[in-house]
Amino acid sequence: MKILSIITINKNNAVGLKKTIQSVICQTYTDFEYIIIDGVSEDGSVEIIRKYIDNINYWISEPDTGIYNAMNKGILKAQGEYCLFLNSGDWLVSPETIDNVFREISGNPSDIFYSDRINCNNTIVRYPNKLTIDFLLNTSISHQNTLIKRSLFLEHGLYNEELRISSDKEFFLSEFWKYKSVFYHIDTNIAFFDIHGIGSQKSKARFAEHVIVYKNVFQELANMVIENHNFRNTIYYYIMMDSADTKLLICSLRIYRMLFKIAKHIFSIFKN
Repeated sequence: MKILSIITINKNNAVGLKKTIQSVICQTYTDFEYIIIDGVSEDGSVEIIRKYIDNINYWISEPDTGIYNAMNKGILKAQGEYCLFLNSGDWLVSPETIDNVFREISGNPSDIFYSDRINCNNTIVRYPNKLTIDFLLNTSISHQNTLIKRSLFLEHGLYNEELRISSDKEFFLSEFWKYKSVFYHIDTNIAFFDIHGIGSQKSKARFAEHVIVYKNVFQELANMVIENHNFRNTIYYYIMMDSADTKLLICSLRIYRMLFKIAKHIFSIFKN
């Protein structure tokens, strides 16, 4: 069994796909398999895949129902201990990247390893050494810079295909909150991120999906989490950063509501 499965999904991004493939096949580290899932591209992507066929362990070009359906296809074909999702348009930082990553994580039993993200315009998104629920609620780590134990998908479930753009957020929140998986920040930067992809989109649709994510992950606490999203600068918000105690969360939100009501009443008096 290979230690790593690199999975690339693609649809009509031949230029980006070629760049991604070239960054993978030049790696000095060789204990990995390479999987490409194409969504019936019509721009020459399949011809590019065939050009590099000797360096690809598995590929398919067939219709899919979305980005996470394609990613799940890759997971189900993967045999590696870890999965790295390097979508077309993203590329590994250097030929020594994977070698450096496994040198750094050797002997570390963590479930998920993540690095800072380098955008394709060379800006760097720094991630904290220790993740908190606060961080994962308001942003997220990116799968292009994350090694995930494949067993987590097999034991806890694949990406939620009902979501179009936020299933990776749901996955990371679930692993952190529900399953208490161990996340570990590594110093080795893994990939350049294509900021023009679907993961960079910001819209009302994204927040609508986040509401679904909160309900799926937090269940009875979902309404409080949603309310917290709208009132970040609160006592409740800062307690929640380091707390996973349900009773404390409920109590702190009640206190916040009471204080907010009093403050609102006082403000109305002075306004009048």
